[in-house]
Amino acid sequence: MRVLSERRLAVELGALAGTPRVVAGGNYATPWRALSVLDGTVARYRLFALNAQAGMPDRDGVTFESPFVGPGMRGHGRLRYFPCRLSLVPSLLATALPPDVVLVQTSVPSDGTVSLGTEVNVLPAAIEAARARGGLVVAQLNPRVPYTYGDSVLPCDVIDYAIEAEAPLQAPVPRPATEVSAAIAGRVAALVGDSAWPRRARWTRRSR
Repeated sequence: MRVLSERRLAVELGALAGTPRVVAGGNYATPWRALSVLDGTVARYRLFALNAQAGMPDRDGVTFESPFVGPGMRGHGRLRYFPCRLSLVPSLLATALPPDVVLVQTSVPSDGTVSLGTEVNVLPAAIEAARARGGLVVAQLNPRVPYTYGDSVLPCDVIDYAIEAEAPLQAPVPRPATEVSAAIAGRVAALVGDSAWPRRARWTRRSR
């Protein structure tokens, strides 16, 4: 992993040919600074993300792709929607939609590894698919990202380039309960016995 300035990263990304497919972390873990550098450098690209939030680059030259459409892509004329189960997305990325670039937000390095923190999802599969075809993996190192374990742990050597960019972690905006949501919550609560406690998962760092 080479830690670069944003200017130097722009130079590296400027060498991308054609119309690359870019997989970016979605939900509330999008690496906004890294995505901004790419968007300011690459004229035309395909942006693949799950549950993309508001703020995604929206201009001529950017085509959205997703099997799980979020508010940042919903209703756009340049959206390519792929109806498939979430469990099939890794196969989709390995075959029909291979990524040229993967952008992720991670923790700062620790013992030669980083963590994807709050968003894992299909990102390990996207990284594997990109590396299999000689693509780039770019990390935005954010000291506010917690170091979580399991499949979120990545060896630093699977990342080609990184930039350092501290940013607050996003979270959904709280919404007041409606009659419908309260009714659903009541039915779910009725299925859970008194004093029930979830089984605690035991995570260990996996060797790679």
